[in-house]
Amino acid sequence: MLKLDVTADVAQATEHLSDLAEKHIPNAAAKALTRTAFNARDAVRDSLPQRFNLRRPWVKWGVGVTPAKPRTLMAEVWSRDRFMALQETGGAKTGTSAIPLGPMAQKARTQVIPKSQWPGQLAQKKTVFYHAGMLFERRDERRILALYLLGKRQKVEPRFGMADTVRSVALKEYYRQMERALREELTKAGNP
Repeated sequence: MLKLDVTADVAQATEHLSDLAEKHIPNAAAKALTRTAFNARDAVRDSLPQRFNLRRPWVKWGVGVTPAKPRTLMAEVWSRDRFMALQETGGAKTGTSAIPLGPMAQKARTQVIPKSQWPGQLAQKKTVFYHAGMLFERRDERRILALYLLGKRQKVEPRFGMADTVRSVALKEYYRQMERALREELTKAGNP
């Protein structure tokens, strides 16, 4: 009859697992959070042209990431442009706003209106006048062209969708990134 006696040192195994949890899991979680945040940032940047008429790339470049650290375990995706907060939540934009009309509106859809054609600059011209909340230009005796509709308050619809985009990417990506980062950390520790 064969008799086997197997014993295990549970204390040593528990100590090894505690060491792994203390040193490597926070590093892996920080890597996973940071990678997920960068994926979310890229998704937000990719969605901007469908939501806005981007005439210059600086709005896209303004979406950034603060990486996670093993002590804090929090990564952030943010926009440095203050006006994008109103685009996310919606609401009323206060202050003087100028909505281009006519040929100015056509130009504004595809390019940036130069400062020389902004309402303040145009109002300096002798042929331009203000009436009933609008800026007009007298072209000749018979033609008057509407240039801008001026208002003090404007309603902004929420259309940025940054929170929803980041949330959906995080739900899809985090576990995959965590698995990858854990594998890397355990390999680094010598435990494949």
